[in-house]
Amino acid sequence: MGRGCAHSLATTRVVVFLYSVQSRLPAIPFPPTLPALIKQAVERFGNDDYVVMPDRRISFSEADRASRKLAKRLLEAGVGKGTRIAIILPTGIDWVVAWLAAGRIGAFPMLFPATYRPSELRRALRISDAAVLFAAPTLLDKDYEALLEEAIPTLADHDAVRGSLADPAVPFLRSVWMVGRSEREWATTVDSGPDAAEPDLPTELFEAIESEVSAADALLVIYTSGSSADPKAVVHTHGATIRKVQAELGMCLPGSLPGRTFCAMPFFWVGGPQDLLGALHSGAAIVSQERFDVAQCLELLERERCTSILGWATVYEQLQADATYPTRDLSSLQLPAGQALTSSKGDPVNLGMTETFGPHANLAWFDYKVIDPDTGEVLPNGAEGEFCVRGFGLMAGLYKREREEVFDADGFYHTGDRGYIESDRIWFTGRYTEMVKSGGANVAPLEVEQALLTVPGCRMAFVMGVPDPERGEVVAAIVVPSPGATLDPDELSSEVNTQLSSYKVPRRWLVVDESEIPWLASGKPDKRAMRARFS
Repeated sequence: MGRGCAHSLATTRVVVFLYSVQSRLPAIPFPPTLPALIKQAVERFGNDDYVVMPDRRISFSEADRASRKLAKRLLEAGVGKGTRIAIILPTGIDWVVAWLAAGRIGAFPMLFPATYRPSELRRALRISDAAVLFAAPTLLDKDYEALLEEAIPTLADHDAVRGSLADPAVPFLRSVWMVGRSEREWATTVDSGPDAAEPDLPTELFEAIESEVSAADALLVIYTSGSSADPKAVVHTHGATIRKVQAELGMCLPGSLPGRTFCAMPFFWVGGPQDLLGALHSGAAIVSQERFDVAQCLELLERERCTSILGWATVYEQLQADATYPTRDLSSLQLPAGQALTSSKGDPVNLGMTETFGPHANLAWFDYKVIDPDTGEVLPNGAEGEFCVRGFGLMAGLYKREREEVFDADGFYHTGDRGYIESDRIWFTGRYTEMVKSGGANVAPLEVEQALLTVPGCRMAFVMGVPDPERGEVVAAIVVPSPGATLDPDELSSEVNTQLSSYKVPRRWLVVDESEIPWLASGKPDKRAMRARFS
């Protein structure tokens, strides 16, 4: 579970427990910025594979050249330090080049999930203040040009040659850059390959711009579900992400060790950038797919002689369930062996979240306190409560949220995770929040409830997570029809799927009369009692 530290732990309830290791910034031998990391990666690994897809691959040197050319083109178009750049591209080489290009000139990369429906994309573009949007003609087998025109009301009538976009629905968006061929008049087409033409921007000027990128600048903003209907935008800096990946390379990111890792996670969520930065540190090759497919994954594992896999537990289960699995030559895989750990109450979990840029169950690098979520009282060692965490790997904040809304007075972030600390280890026992964690993705019940209430005939909607053996949890909904109306779960699923990403759509349904809804004395719905109905 990480490197332990010697501590004197209180054994009585008279002394409160605050687990602190005086978190410090790990030292690295170069400035902790993406430009510096790319430079040292090129010097060390050069023509070695950096990213490998089923039909394309790019080396460290090629990624450097391609992202430098695209970065110069951005600069020539007026993009500067702090410019918000939204990226909604297929997981793959074009995604990596766009992110590296934005990050190495100090722009503000906003990583949008490729699963967004038009209404979700429009809302994220408004919240992000993005001035430039990187997209592709097709994404996850969808006509993405048509989707963009649905998401941005005035886009279809816009001509990029005549001027900048100006749409009140997305007030800061000025241009849409399409990676690949496009015939749309609103599109600024982009060649992101290493053989693209070199812009005229002087090398001396470009290097001066890169040198002004600081460790405190934002390297990525990851969009995930929060407690409200709007997405939560988690801001991480160059310094925090680069230091954290370097410091915990062995413990947290086995796929970043020298070798070849299959990354089963999409690049727009935290696992992708973790692995990509880890490869720049270590020289590992990142093997991936636009969308996870078991048969193709097994072929890539064999073809590329992958040494490790980064993915959720369900990935391993799906691979092992494939009929061809026993015949595959996967002898190159070096999966980490599990440790036999025991506790008086449960099993340890390598806790992680977007806000901590992945795993945080490391007492050497994070400070913890466990509190009573109702009173805020700090609890003694071994007592169960809510985990609060702080440290160098913690997010800089939430976009458009004041610091006091995000951290407490001592700089701790309250995670919503329930558990305790015992024997210098983190022990996880559940969640305090209503957030649904399905297949590694967060789903906000309020967002789904609001979508359901837009369906004609749906008078009330209550959404929650229920246990599932494959995904951990799945989204479930209890709905109440309006008087005289009839609600069909299949029709509800189809309608919600037009508004929200597929992983947010309820998979289990109950249609009930209003008299069957349980209520607490406070006047709030009793979701615990509702959840029990599904079991």
